[in-house]
Amino acid sequence: MVIQLYKVMLALLWGGGLILALVVPGSLFALFYSAITFFYVGGFVSPVSSVHMMFFLGYSTFLFLPAVLNWYYLKVDFSLFLISSISALLFLYLTRGTTVKVFTDRGNAVRLMFFCGCVVFITALLVGISATPVIAFLIILMSLSFVQGEFRGNFFVFLLFLCALSFYIFFSWSGFGRTVLMGWLLLAGLQLAYSIGFVVNKYIFSLLPGVGAAFLSGRSLVALEFKGFEAVLYDSAYGPYRLASSFIEHFEMRGYDFSGFFDQIIFTFFVFVPREVWPSKPYGFGFEYTVRHLDAYLIDAGHSIASTLIGDHIYYLGYFGVFTSLIIIAVIAMVVNLLYRIKGLNGNGVLLFSASMMVLVWGGMTSFSARVALPSIVFVVLFLALRRLLTRRVRFVWGA
Repeated sequence: MVIQLYKVMLALLWGGGLILALVVPGSLFALFYSAITFFYVGGFVSPVSSVHMMFFLGYSTFLFLPAVLNWYYLKVDFSLFLISSISALLFLYLTRGTTVKVFTDRGNAVRLMFFCGCVVFITALLVGISATPVIAFLIILMSLSFVQGEFRGNFFVFLLFLCALSFYIFFSWSGFGRTVLMGWLLLAGLQLAYSIGFVVNKYIFSLLPGVGAAFLSGRSLVALEFKGFEAVLYDSAYGPYRLASSFIEHFEMRGYDFSGFFDQIIFTFFVFVPREVWPSKPYGFGFEYTVRHLDAYLIDAGHSIASTLIGDHIYYLGYFGVFTSLIIIAVIAMVVNLLYRIKGLNGNGVLLFSASMMVLVWGGMTSFSARVALPSIVFVVLFLALRRLLTRRVRFVWGA
């Protein structure tokens, strides 16, 4: 009872400070309070939940650190970061039960499926077939292959996944989508850490990649070049925050655009429908913004911008969009909880969404839905096809 009262009082104090910071969003007080908010949000993060850790990583990389640098160099205020933190807190609270479970030995069948999956994935890449929607399912199989406390065996399984991912990097990756690529890699490493009992500090885990992004200015994972923090502000990790901070200005000039917002909701929930079948399907926010505001050559190139966690809501609905973002966040959290409870997967179904949590914070609801659509379809098909082997402990007896 005392602990609950303490949490309520702390929430009220944070809310009061939030209001004050939003009154003077470009001040030193806002900077100080944003740092407090980062650690307050971090207090809701469970270090033994992959969903929480990956979401907090995105929160740090695409909201907190960009807010600080853009404020320091370009005088962009902290309003977007502070109000986005409300949605972040709701998501973390609603998914608080998605902690990792003990990695049990599920027999050789799952390991054989994982090995075969990696071989098929590599083969597809070598013959020029795109197989990226399978990667999230491979991470699930990798995690199911782990046994609690078995370092050598788990590390070998992890290396097999790294081998498959390396083939993707060198034979298929175009250089775009660093957020997604790093999400796969870090999630796989996080699951390995859980399986061997290694405690990952949530603040270090969330801050180091964001700081590292400042030193990865090119699109190569091997050509690291630091050109100064001012140059970093125009990188795809730090630039979207500044652009999304300007969305309120578009709203103030145009007013409410309920039709446009409704199109985004339609896209979010029906992104899996091919455009060949539905030619009039709305565009996701990133490309829709390009069509409305950017040059024709960018439209022809299929350029798309990132809105951050709630930027698209603000663009269409102003600050009322904070409330609609809470609804969408609640829906995503509900699906996360359903994935976590899939029978027989020992909580690993949630990895399907964990792999794209950074995309949710970086690009908003439409980018997230576009990213998880095909992996979700692949997951459903393969899970139904392999359900018996995935949900039971099956051991092959060689030579029997």
